[in-house]
Amino acid sequence: MSSSSEEITQTVDTLKRTALYPLHVRLHAKFAPFGGWEMPIYYSSILQEHRCVRTRVGVFDVSHLGHLELNGPKAVEQANPLVTQDLTRLEVGRAVYTPMLNEKGCILDEMIFYRLGPDRIRLVVNASNADKIKEWVGRRLGPGCELADLRRSVGTLAVQGPEAVPLLERLAGISRAETPRYSARQVTVAGRPVWLARTGYTGEDGFEIFAAVDDLTVIWETLLEGGRSVGIQPIGLGARDTLRLEAGLPLGGSDLDEQTTPLEAGLEWTVRWDKGPFIGREVLERQRKQGIKRRLAGFRLTESGIPRHGYPIFHQDQEVGQVTSGTFLPEGAGAIGLGYLPPIAAVPGVAIAVLIHGRKVPAKVAALPFYRRKR
Repeated sequence: MSSSSEEITQTVDTLKRTALYPLHVRLHAKFAPFGGWEMPIYYSSILQEHRCVRTRVGVFDVSHLGHLELNGPKAVEQANPLVTQDLTRLEVGRAVYTPMLNEKGCILDEMIFYRLGPDRIRLVVNASNADKIKEWVGRRLGPGCELADLRRSVGTLAVQGPEAVPLLERLAGISRAETPRYSARQVTVAGRPVWLARTGYTGEDGFEIFAAVDDLTVIWETLLEGGRSVGIQPIGLGARDTLRLEAGLPLGGSDLDEQTTPLEAGLEWTVRWDKGPFIGREVLERQRKQGIKRRLAGFRLTESGIPRHGYPIFHQDQEVGQVTSGTFLPEGAGAIGLGYLPPIAAVPGVAIAVLIHGRKVPAKVAALPFYRRKR
């Protein structure tokens, strides 16, 4: 797991814990600080849990994620200029992934917006950025829209893997046709009302379940019991990190930050140029016209080693960037990573090297994603 995936500012004694912490302890989870929370990193091993999600199904406690909500007749109108996607096109019951930018066109955070009603939008943001995003959004709202902080009352469970959809079809009484990708609907799981969203962060199919904090325990236990026959396992944030990296998904605070634009990060597809004004638009338009000086690229090591966040990257014997995320994959897949490179070097097949413990380890730029699930 990248050591700087989310900045840690609290000591262990002040870290927050999710409602499921006692269950994680009973499952012999290994914990570590993550975004200000004490979170389960693995239960068995990161590689074994990675394999479980790729081949069967796993359940994650991701209740550290921040839930904010915009309510009111002007919720969509006032939220739209804050992001690069066009929220006016977002139908009720649908979701969209989008960066939120500062005035310099750089990424404050990347998040998913869920339109839960005509005048109701849910934002799910990275844990370490929740306070910042709450303050940023709140300062830009006017009459007709209210901001609610749901972090104390709502938690999230993610169910991911090839068996995730059949499992929730049984437990929630839904069909996959009723829940297309990037949709959200109200259902019951374990007799508790939840929002069931066909979203995730692993590269596999599956759902994220938004539930009242007091209902998380019974829903977690129901998922583990109901998925026993298909080999479900609890999965820690270590495997969540390796899974998202293998799927080529960038992480806020590691691959994305307030010095990086969506164009540099390969997220131009999230920018709706025809939507009208949004914060940072002028900078992006200028960068689009003049070209970018660096680009997020994937790479594979061709010799043994593990690239870690911050390790220097070389091209033609010149240091040209740093690793932003890196890991070692199971099944002999070797080590992979992400980093920002000059456009001339950010081309699949180009030879680069990563400085690991004083040795330049050869690597090659690779096309993203490293892994794409079979459909």
